Amino acid sequence: MDDVVIRSSRPEDMPMVADLRWRWSVDEDGRAASVTRDEYREAMTAFAREHADSHRCVVAERDGTVLGMAWLALNARPPMPHRPRGRVAAELQSVYVHPDLRGGGVARRLVAALLDAADEAGAERVVVHSSVDGETLYRRLGFGDARLLLQRPPED
Repeated sequence: MDDVVIRSSRPEDMPMVADLRWRWSVDEDGRAASVTRDEYREAMTAFAREHADSHRCVVAERDGTVLGMAWLALNARPPMPHRPRGRVAAELQSVYVHPDLRGGGVARRLVAALLDAADEAGAERVVVHSSVDGETLYRRLGFGDARLLLQRPPED
């Protein structure tokens, strides 16, 4: 996988990033799309533009084609008396690698790039809601169980 470059996304990457997410959600997971593929590409491009301050996207590129993606959401936390500037919490989101590249360390490289970005942003913690398949990767990168991290699942 030496020919795969991990880099920050650019605005012109968003249609390919959208195609990866489409493949993951619609083609692989069987979810029904409520928009056309072109509309989804536009939505992804708008999201990246509108959330540039709070979200970072890195991509895995080979020969000019984006074949992997990972997002980092940064969330400012309120100041505290002992930390008047506040802190940042970070969440890994939408880590996906095209099936042709799986098993070669590309996901690990994507996540490592975002962990570096989280460190640069001063994140006090980084969390991820992992799939069963991804759990081993995250544990190898130092993620562990957080006893008091609670969540309220969405109502379906």
